[in-house]
Amino acid sequence: MKVRGVTSPAFERGLTMKKLHSAYVVWTLLAFVLSGMPSVVFAAQQVKDKTCDAIQKSINQLPADGGEVTLPAGTFTCSKPIILDRNNVTLRGTGPGTLLKLADHTNSPVIVMGLTDSIPGRDTRHIRVIDLMIDGNRANQTMECMGGPCSDQFPLRNNGISIRRCVDCVVQSVTVFGAMSGGLVTELGCRRLTIRDYTSYDNEFDGLAGYETEDSTFSGIHLYGNKAAGISTDIKFNNNKFYDVTIADNKTVGIFMRDSLDNSFTNLHIRDSVQHGIFLAQVNTDPNTAATGNTFTGVVISRSGGMGVLANDASCVNNMMVGAQFINNKHGCISEAASGLVENVGAICR
Repeated sequence: MKVRGVTSPAFERGLTMKKLHSAYVVWTLLAFVLSGMPSVVFAAQQVKDKTCDAIQKSINQLPADGGEVTLPAGTFTCSKPIILDRNNVTLRGTGPGTLLKLADHTNSPVIVMGLTDSIPGRDTRHIRVIDLMIDGNRANQTMECMGGPCSDQFPLRNNGISIRRCVDCVVQSVTVFGAMSGGLVTELGCRRLTIRDYTSYDNEFDGLAGYETEDSTFSGIHLYGNKAAGISTDIKFNNNKFYDVTIADNKTVGIFMRDSLDNSFTNLHIRDSVQHGIFLAQVNTDPNTAATGNTFTGVVISRSGGMGVLANDASCVNNMMVGAQFINNKHGCISEAASGLVENVGAICR
């Protein structure tokens, strides 16, 4: 007898068997489909020999679609630069214990991310350098550019890291010191870079320099004791963002900017610059190459040998300081070639 609202045990068993059969069919089909798919294996190479030639060999042995080269702790001696000119390649150390040191009289960059041509003919994408230190050994180098005087013939400056027309590339948890040119330099059409937790000191020129670079993010930056500027930007350095930056004891200015448009700096501390804290200018006599539209928020500039901020040319318009402290800068807080070049909101001069 069938009672409305009550299902017999036999009916329930039949329904359960149908569900189990359906599930079995689904899983069988899924297993069949997956069995025909190629397996995805992440390519990795671990370097054991303590030379940069061994590092380069491991990079070259990665498959065409890229992979990762890992470096143990130890000092790797570089008699030529490490070239990362293929897409989707990661070079990863184990932290400060992994040191890449340029050999005496090598006169080259330590790492190049991108093509080494004078003008790279294509982008290089998704290159990452992570968790290591670089010693440019500048005391035992003799020239700024690799191969001869800096020129189109010899375009590679002897930086710790040169990033050249690199897109969606990353440098993270890296320290560079003692480079014969700059610590880290971006140039020639870089876009969407991420430079995170980067420290640089005791370089012949700047701790960090950027040229023809856009839409990139720099955070956790520590630059000190460089023989030129902490940061130098020029030649269409536009729409980039800096966060949590400390610049100290650099031998010219804290930040040098020309031909740099609509960049922002947040949580910026600059102290003990031999000349000025921030220097804004145009290139020579060309007013179309000025530093314009740059915003500095949450700024402390102290003990500069010159001005806290110097807007050197009347073309340096639409720059802004928001929430700034200027402390004991020898020649004053802000100097402008014409009034109104640097808008101040909540700036204190003491």
